[in-house]
Amino acid sequence: MRLETQIRPYRRGLACVLAVLSSLVLPAALHAADAPAVSLAWNANPESNVAGYKVHFGTQSGVYTNVADVGKVTQTTLPQMVMGNTYYIAVSAYNSAGQESPRSAEFSVTAATPPPPVSTSFTMGSGSTAGQGSLKWKYPKTSQTAVDRFAVYSSEDLVNWNEAARLSTSAASSSDSQYLYFDYPYQATRPKMFFKVAPRNAFGETN
Repeated sequence: MRLETQIRPYRRGLACVLAVLSSLVLPAALHAADAPAVSLAWNANPESNVAGYKVHFGTQSGVYTNVADVGKVTQTTLPQMVMGNTYYIAVSAYNSAGQESPRSAEFSVTAATPPPPVSTSFTMGSGSTAGQGSLKWKYPKTSQTAVDRFAVYSSEDLVNWNEAARLSTSAASSSDSQYLYFDYPYQATRPKMFFKVAPRNAFGETN
């Protein structure tokens, strides 16, 4: 995706060339295997000479510090957003002569920060289950819409961390009126190991 730092000004007289974009479809979260991403989709313009679309976005309403020329497609993946920030987005179309339409109605997306788990603990087995552990945590149901899955990390020295598992919210072992409860079985392979659980959504994760 090519990013431009300047917004191309709309020239009067082009309003008849391209119609204003149809209503936008709100962004949908896509869960890529390696990194979170957020996709944006919109309805195509009806004109036969539409050559492509531009996505305008920034952190202030009406001030689009970035413009992405996405070509002749009706959906794209947005750049990684900073969690906690609100982004304002609009889309414009351009034709084969390079003439650009007015931008669509603006809408905003807030990169929600998932709150951390509650009461994370780890217990080890003994006897015939020696070396087998159980990593447990609970998550407030009031925060369920802000998290899609959990990344489980392990470390031997609290410096180098490796992702050991990724669990969806549907993997909860039980629930009550307040919490979702998780119980992840883990085979300990070192005398000392540390664990952490990171809630994750389409915008990133928190440790």
